[in-house]
Amino acid sequence: MGDKIGVMQPYLFPYIGYFQLMNTVDRWIIFDEIQFIDKGWINRNRILHPDEGKEWQYITVPLANRGQFDNICDISIKTDIDWRSQILGKLTHYKKKAPFYKETVTFVRDCFDTDETNISRLVTEVLKKTAAYMCIDTQIEVQSDLKLSIEGIEHSGQWALKISEALSASKYINPFGGFEIFRPDEFTAAGIELSFLKTDLKPYSQKRNGFVPGLSIIDVMMFNEPLECKKMLQDCCLLRHPKSLKSVK
Repeated sequence: MGDKIGVMQPYLFPYIGYFQLMNTVDRWIIFDEIQFIDKGWINRNRILHPDEGKEWQYITVPLANRGQFDNICDISIKTDIDWRSQILGKLTHYKKKAPFYKETVTFVRDCFDTDETNISRLVTEVLKKTAAYMCIDTQIEVQSDLKLSIEGIEHSGQWALKISEALSASKYINPFGGFEIFRPDEFTAAGIELSFLKTDLKPYSQKRNGFVPGLSIIDVMMFNEPLECKKMLQDCCLLRHPKSLKSVK
């Protein structure tokens, strides 16, 4: 019986849904042998804005000059900017309201305690440390390290299929929001069960009026103790066919 796998690009301190999916599978493949697209989540994410009139602000790891078609695994971090201090500086406003500010900042500092200059490897380490913090024991692997032979990609939904085949997976689980790119019959023909994870972003107290959903896991950690963060991993459900919303048995 093969493993359940998930395949996602390396996202910087992603939202809780990323970790819900990671927690659902046996093997997590960091998909970094793919073209980097600007204005995504590889090197940035969102945290609360100190001004309640503005919901969120970005934290960003700046990138060095790169080619238009460079893969994520080949991109370097810009080293002449003190981006660590800039990000930590943007977190300081949490100190006034967040009950777990000290613990979270200590965690972020630990994530940044590295001389790594490759964005994929940096984010991979951040993801591994965050998974450990959340008590997720899923095996985390990097696609570019696995040296998989992937050929014959005809459409974007086939990347997950080909990686699943190369790893002899029995099940592939994808975020619910991306189900349109997949052709279920291709997975059926390959003997791989295709499912989708629908996340429930339940509100938690951010000590302000209203709730800003979908922020970085940093925001979750600021306002929730580790045990509560772990419980949030269960706020999701598996669906076999998103259009009919039938739950997987």
